Amino acid sequence: MNIGEVIKDRRQKRNLTQAELAGLLNVTPQAVSRWEVGVSFPDITMIPELSEVLKVTADELFGIGLTCGQVGVVLHQSQVDGIFDFVPGGATGKSRRILIVDDSAFMRKTLEDILTHHGHTVLQAENGRECLEVLRKETVDLCLLDIVMPVMSGIDALRVIREEQPQLRVVMLSAMSQEDNVRLALQLGADAFVVKPFQESSLIERIG
Repeated sequence: MNIGEVIKDRRQKRNLTQAELAGLLNVTPQAVSRWEVGVSFPDITMIPELSEVLKVTADELFGIGLTCGQVGVVLHQSQVDGIFDFVPGGATGKSRRILIVDDSAFMRKTLEDILTHHGHTVLQAENGRECLEVLRKETVDLCLLDIVMPVMSGIDALRVIREEQPQLRVVMLSAMSQEDNVRLALQLGADAFVVKPFQESSLIERIG
């Protein structure tokens, strides 16, 4: 399911009309309707509120399932930063070509809006295989890489990226922030790890 389908499914299960859900979220009924048919997406900052109102996890909204046997405690951003020895220092303001790799159209659109607002040029791929195809054809400065994707996972793509383009900066961007995932990403050469859902400032800081 995409995010609009999840919203519609959970709204109906809670016996809410589009107008009632809109009232709880302080948006217009038209906005809810557009989300559900896939014309537009809710803002990333609304994810926690949507999760609370619809009684659904952020992972489910993003279309992430624990299909790989991943269990364990999900780490918060500060805990992940500790593993990566990351010290926030603010953004450099330098414009970059950034490849977004995520199977969620909602997430790709959200990231594109944030990154272009900060002056970056954006390319997109829907899975690890597409990511590698783009990197072999295009020059990019940084890759934002989800973990759980069809066809090829972000972890498998990261392994290949480090073989083919060891100097490319790679930032993992995933809700799958169990400690094993975070440490594996670090061992494979990821430069940073951003936990979904995220604050815009958190993302921009880790792009550097």
